[in-house]
Amino acid sequence: MKLENLHMPFKFRSTILFCFVVCLFTYIPTLRAQNEKLTATASETTVANGDQFQITYSLNASGKGFKAPSLPDFVVVMGPSQSQQMQIINGSVSQTLSFTYVLQATKEGVFKIGAAEITVGSTKIFSNPLTITVTKASAQSQSQGQGQGQGQQNQKSGEKNNTIEGGGKNVFIKASVDRTNSYQGEGIVVSYKLYTKVTLLNYAISKLPSFTGFWSQDINMQQQLEFHNENYDGVSYKVAEIKKVVLFPQRSGNLVVDPMEGEVIARVQVKKQQQQKNNDPFSQFFNDPFFNNPFFNNNVQDVKVNLKSDPIRITVKDLPAGAPSEFSGAVGRLSCEVSLDKKETKANEAITVKIKISGKGNIKLIESPKISFPPDFESYDPKENANINATTAGVSGSKVFEYLLIPRSPGEFKIPVSSFVYFDLDKKQYVSTDFPDLLLKVTKGDGTNVTVAGSVQRSDVQLLGKDIRFIKTHDPDFEVSLTPFYGSALFYGLVTTPALLFLILLGVRKRNERLSGNAGQIKSQRANKAAMKRLSAAKKYLSSNEKEKFLDEMFRALWGFIGDKLQIPVSDLSKEKVTSELAIRKVDESLIKQFTDTIDSCEFARFAGGIADSNEALYQKGIDIISKLEGSIK
Repeated sequence: MKLENLHMPFKFRSTILFCFVVCLFTYIPTLRAQNEKLTATASETTVANGDQFQITYSLNASGKGFKAPSLPDFVVVMGPSQSQQMQIINGSVSQTLSFTYVLQATKEGVFKIGAAEITVGSTKIFSNPLTITVTKASAQSQSQGQGQGQGQQNQKSGEKNNTIEGGGKNVFIKASVDRTNSYQGEGIVVSYKLYTKVTLLNYAISKLPSFTGFWSQDINMQQQLEFHNENYDGVSYKVAEIKKVVLFPQRSGNLVVDPMEGEVIARVQVKKQQQQKNNDPFSQFFNDPFFNNPFFNNNVQDVKVNLKSDPIRITVKDLPAGAPSEFSGAVGRLSCEVSLDKKETKANEAITVKIKISGKGNIKLIESPKISFPPDFESYDPKENANINATTAGVSGSKVFEYLLIPRSPGEFKIPVSSFVYFDLDKKQYVSTDFPDLLLKVTKGDGTNVTVAGSVQRSDVQLLGKDIRFIKTHDPDFEVSLTPFYGSALFYGLVTTPALLFLILLGVRKRNERLSGNAGQIKSQRANKAAMKRLSAAKKYLSSNEKEKFLDEMFRALWGFIGDKLQIPVSDLSKEKVTSELAIRKVDESLIKQFTDTIDSCEFARFAGGIADSNEALYQKGIDIISKLEGSIK
């Protein structure tokens, strides 16, 4: 009893200490959150209709995931512009994170701007709301509005994205197409141009279009912008082409060409007197070019402007009904040639069948006509080589398929080739090219060597030189065996082996019959193999410094793998669709993000000519992400 009494105070003190520590660690984050504030301020709370003003959200700490409130009652001229400041006073460190918007009033009334949101650590912090009173437009604002062409209506419909409807903007991106109606598979040329009336110090593409529903082929352009004078809607601009691309619609219906987003640093002049009156340096930039007159005493300022092109709607028609069974989607103005590198060869000597499709159209998407090889022939998957030239006139060039064949026995053989069918855009009908059977005479070979002909390398063929045993012509030497054959291991082996082989072949046949009814499942199972084949081709292009071909193979490997694995048709492939399907299959979010980031890197390199990672790093990322997804997708 005495011993227990001695320990009671100690246990009590320990319990109190534990509770104090828990409370302390619970209170510290709360106290921290109370000290961290997100403050909203406005340069002016009362503005005239048509005037511009600033709102700034300031955080006295470091945060992430800033979310601005909805701003339906104002036009966002610029923003958010992010800045960060840090001060050290007497050893104490303080920092401020700010987000600034430039807004323009479009109608009279009293409007409330809701709270913004940001995350600090694991705590969400909200700003104070703002109330802005918009009064009747001043005479100055009215005169500015008249100079904008169509006025406030255009501001509401288009100026929010820095596009132009009536000539009232100083800098914008405009997207144009050579046609808004096309057949499925017919090429559409899209051009993105940068228009400006002010001096630009820098520009960058912040978001490339996804081109959902299209297969894209980039048109090569110079790295540096070349400006020329152009009149648009009665206004003279300096104009430069940013990007050109040929799009091939993969499905019919109403498709949308997504906007391109970018940003520029513009050098503008602001009147000193106005700057002192209004803290907004941008207010006269967008509305009054008069102050660019050098006779005025102006200040030069550099401002960041966010740009966004308008989306474009394309009406895609179905190809006419009644397509021949050999039609596989080729559209354009095309021709096809089939050739055999030689008409006579020896058994076990390799030959090459070459199919060349050339012309103008969706050449990269064209499949080879089917070839029926004799059962005595050993055949390999074809090599594909495309020589593509993309211009404003469309995509032209050629695509070559090379089949490697090895006849195993002598004789005279016919190799049938199915017809090549394409939809002719000039004739508006299906055109079929028929081919006579390829004739090949095979003579007796020595059965040991394989000679590889044509452009196929010997490394592409693996043949064991010992797969044929010849009959010996000399008298055999017989030895008398004293071991009885019946009941021996060899006897039982010979008896059971045919039964085992029969069961194995039956199982393989059943499996093939089961899979033959599900082509999607077959593609899913072979997705990794097909991707690795493309990655191998990409590696060769990487070694030979053929950047465009390397990026194209990487892009096709990634999209082809995920499309086959998830059994998604090419026409329905998009990052949104893939992300949704992977999430349904419970693939880790970080792995999904790795895939989309890798796709983005490939896209940016293909479309914009630059890449954050090195080509070697991109290749390694592609291998890693495909390997990880192969093990994660159920």
